[in-house]
Amino acid sequence: MKIAKSILVASALALAAGGAYAADDDKDHKGFNDMDKNADGKLTRAEAKGKKDLLGQWKQADKDKDGNLSRTEYLTVMAKKDANMVKEKVTSAGREAKEEVKEAQRRAPKADASTGATTKGNGQPK
Repeated sequence: MKIAKSILVASALALAAGGAYAADDDKDHKGFNDMDKNADGKLTRAEAKGKKDLLGQWKQADKDKDGNLSRTEYLTVMAKKDANMVKEKVTSAGREAKEEVKEAQRRAPKADASTGATTKGNGQPK
């Protein structure tokens, strides 16, 4: 049972991680180069306009407190965002898998150990 559980968790992790990077749910996703209009290697608040999640984390992301985000500072924020998204997907996948197992067990016929016959969930023979 432990190996099955380990395989299930590993599978859920692989699927969630792959899906997080493969699916682009954000239709207007812009990377660093797309936002860096003047190609100076830094993002200003004006260049990041429209990226509410990035602007909301600007003070924490701007490690050198120069008012701009370097590529490294930007990628640090985006890596944390991606990691949180993957963690959320894995957690929900694990929860959904547990619910499916419970439902399958509930619906499965119960075996009668004395006769070997199976019964429906209500105790009546199949």
